Amino acid sequence: MSSDPVGGSYTPPPPPPPGSTGPGGPAGGDIIYPAQPPKDPILVLILNLLILGGVGYLIMGQKMKGIIAIIACIIVAIPTCGGGSLLIAAAAAIDGYMQAQQLQQGHPIGQWTWFQNHL
Repeated sequence: MSSDPVGGSYTPPPPPPPGSTGPGGPAGGDIIYPAQPPKDPILVLILNLLILGGVGYLIMGQKMKGIIAIIACIIVAIPTCGGGSLLIAAAAAIDGYMQAQQLQQGHPIGQWTWFQNHL
């Protein structure tokens, strides 16, 4: 009998070393490690595209990035009659998809990682 989890042999990355207080340590919380099971990139894309450009970030763990995207969508929607919000949501959907793919592949991402700029 194997001790591997159902569906494969996923090994999460090691946690940061104890006592680390730098930007990637527990005090900063800047690194997001893959979850088990990993978040679906398509779900993140759809949530960011359809719900104010930031909900997908929230479920991935990029909380501040998600909050900023939601606030930006609301603020930009007023003077642009929603057109600017669509652009923000589209960019957030693509970025969220790329970030979720990295997490799904077992790579950690930063709190403020954008597009292909991964750790």
